Amino acid sequence: MQTSHSREARPCLYSKRNHKNGPVRTMVSRRKFIASSAALPFAGPLLRAAAPLQVSRIFIGTGNSGPGQGIMTATWNSGRGVVGELSLAAEVDSPTFLATYRQMDGTLLLYAISETAGPAARVTAYRAYAGSGKLQVLNHVASGGDGPAHVSVSPDGRTVLASNYGGGSVSSFRVKDDGSLSEAVSHFQYSGSGPFPGRQEKPHAHSAVCSPDGQYVLVNDLGLDRIALYRLDQATSVLTPNDPPFWQSGPGEGPRHIAWSRDGKLVYDANELNSTVDTLAWNESAAGGSLHTLQSRSTLPEGFAPSTAFVGEVITSADGRNVYAGNRVANDTVAIFDVDRTNGTLLPARFVPSGGKNSRHIALDPTDRWMVISHQTSNDLAVLERDRRTGALSAPRHTYPVSKPMCVVFV
Repeated sequence: MQTSHSREARPCLYSKRNHKNGPVRTMVSRRKFIASSAALPFAGPLLRAAAPLQVSRIFIGTGNSGPGQGIMTATWNSGRGVVGELSLAAEVDSPTFLATYRQMDGTLLLYAISETAGPAARVTAYRAYAGSGKLQVLNHVASGGDGPAHVSVSPDGRTVLASNYGGGSVSSFRVKDDGSLSEAVSHFQYSGSGPFPGRQEKPHAHSAVCSPDGQYVLVNDLGLDRIALYRLDQATSVLTPNDPPFWQSGPGEGPRHIAWSRDGKLVYDANELNSTVDTLAWNESAAGGSLHTLQSRSTLPEGFAPSTAFVGEVITSADGRNVYAGNRVANDTVAIFDVDRTNGTLLPARFVPSGGKNSRHIALDPTDRWMVISHQTSNDLAVLERDRRTGALSAPRHTYPVSKPMCVVFV
């Protein structure tokens, strides 16, 4: 078992606070927490002075394989941004991406890909116990290709999507009543290449995400410079090609991940290879869904050497005010974009150091107050504080040693 620790970093936006007491496991009711947050949505200093102590749980996907390795878990204190003691939730090879869903009866489900090759490349379904952090295996299914790098769940919880980066394909699975998965009900194998040397020699499906209404699936292919579009049959989880079948990025841009705007009208597409975020308008009609490019913004400071740093994750804040993108390799920063409230496009980025090396993933906790960054090379989680009035991020408030963290989900 690995013991977590925290350290106080130099403050960027906020005054110093004492973090020596460790996690506080005092519970408040969800109703009381929501009521207090709604009454003071942007009262940052007051909330920091009298923060409710809400303890929940995180699960951490890692790039580790072998005995005693896999999905890690810890308590999460949203009042103080503190991660509790780490423990192993489930032994599984290279669970680099996770997705969760809570069923109507309260059952918590977790899905993990194993980013490996051959028969070991699969999706595992778990029943999760938020109190203890334990994961009970429901079943395993083949992902349909080598190197799955992303898994997601549809809004209704009945479809799971796996993107096979190494294999250049996408698969959809039906979720059974107990949360276990069927074999793939849809599978699409891509072909072709792109112009970026060494990265676009073949298709690389990097993510597959449903539209907020659950009727469409968008698949980012880094190798083909496109986002493939599918209709989703919500009764069967079967995908059928949309018309038009895809949106095409610029050559050599490498679409990696997307984030939806709060109203579901815009898609923010992170292009890994040229480190940009495109704002795309999403339109649905009787003919199908379509994407239209409105704008492109760099995630790097002006004049930064091209093809040396690469954007990873892109996320939107729950309040809709900001879009964040994590940079890595030659530039370890988080790009902070303010959203233009008139049309949803992005203003030029501000930057803050991520606090580690090579952020594979960034995530905001459910309170919209804390960002947790998974640094795959410096082997740590960094917790930054978000100012809910300005969207700015602090220097790391805490860091925690974790071997090869790849993503964090909150439950």
